[in-house]
Amino acid sequence: MLISLQDIGAINISEIDDETSLNDVTMDKLKLTKTGRDMQLQGRLPGATSEETLVIYYDVATETLKEEVNSYKEQSTGIRVIDIDEPDEVDFPEGAIREWLITIQKDKRHKKLSWLTPTTEIKSVTQLNSEIYWRNITRNVELVGKDLEKLGFISGENFCSMEQFLTEWFWKYKKKACLMEVHSTITSRCTLKCRHCNMFMPYYKEQIDYTAIDILADLELLFRHVDYIVSYRLLGGEPLLNKELADMIELIGQKYGDRIGNIGIITNGTLLPSEKLIEVSKKYDIKYDFSDYTDVVDYKERFENAVQIVSDANLRYSVNRSLRWCDFGFPVNNRMYDFDKVREHMLSCGPIFHGLNDGKYYYCHVSWSADKAKLLKTVPDDYVDLRVLNDDENAKEMILEHSKGNLAKGFVKLCKICGGCGNDNTEFVKAAQQM
Repeated sequence: MLISLQDIGAINISEIDDETSLNDVTMDKLKLTKTGRDMQLQGRLPGATSEETLVIYYDVATETLKEEVNSYKEQSTGIRVIDIDEPDEVDFPEGAIREWLITIQKDKRHKKLSWLTPTTEIKSVTQLNSEIYWRNITRNVELVGKDLEKLGFISGENFCSMEQFLTEWFWKYKKKACLMEVHSTITSRCTLKCRHCNMFMPYYKEQIDYTAIDILADLELLFRHVDYIVSYRLLGGEPLLNKELADMIELIGQKYGDRIGNIGIITNGTLLPSEKLIEVSKKYDIKYDFSDYTDVVDYKERFENAVQIVSDANLRYSVNRSLRWCDFGFPVNNRMYDFDKVREHMLSCGPIFHGLNDGKYYYCHVSWSADKAKLLKTVPDDYVDLRVLNDDENAKEMILEHSKGNLAKGFVKLCKICGGCGNDNTEFVKAAQQM
């Protein structure tokens, strides 16, 4: 057999003849040729082949591999603060993976990937499947900021957040008021009842639904003073419970599509989008942000069907598989922050998205929901009342300053008793635990 394989050019052999017993053959006497490797891949050589599938975490933001996969997954807290518009178009990091494998191969002391010997030839690196995990960049940005300060850099002078740069650059050089991300809640009703819902929906005693006219009226008030919104999201509760969702998108897209970078819907995927909703979504290029809680709640098949409907319509979407949430404490076990520490605590949380509901613009959309659920009464400093603003540059500056957290008393009232999402909150809970 060995001689026959040599005859057809599949292997090179040394010190072996027709009289040699197979039991006496050592592997160092055999070497596959290119023809032999091709035959092996085609399954035409005798013997067995082995296969090992690797799970590798790749940080799209830094373009680096993450070997500490468990800690990396734990960082995916489910707070969406960085957006990958086209997850399917993220380049497969073959080069980075190949370099990682070669590094292991050269390390004589390595204990992982036992099959990867110094003589192993890495022919190809193939992607079998991939999943996108959202990482809580807000926390890392704050830590990076602290590192920069240790090096002598000054926040606000030598570095700043993307939101601050965006708003200040457009205002300084274009006299345009540009907002990074704005959210509007369209219903308090939800298909789930999450104990630690960060919008407190299970605690609403009276359910609310907004009409398409309500939401458009809020946007009209905001766009009297704001020139552009990079990202605008409709959420709940579960927004697909609102029967006017498709009409909202039609009105928003029709009137303000040219002043909003992208419009999206945040959904838990428990409901299937209607044909009407899909059609209007295609018309205005709506993005769907799916929150996947199927590890905790049993609705995997329905979730996959919802994602498939959106995918089949060639709409943009992301899937956020939350592993844990920050524990706000509020409204069950309120935190208590010292007065002189509350502003620092608020800025640590620093939401990149702000809220728009009931004719008011909120630095913290969570505080609006706490008020709406009758859990905590907001105060005028917590929001900008768009209904009473004059149509002048002072109104624009007021909105921009509010977006940066520059409030008269220094902080949102809720921040005094809410743990928030900042780096100073080290209390976590499992995502989507039901009441």
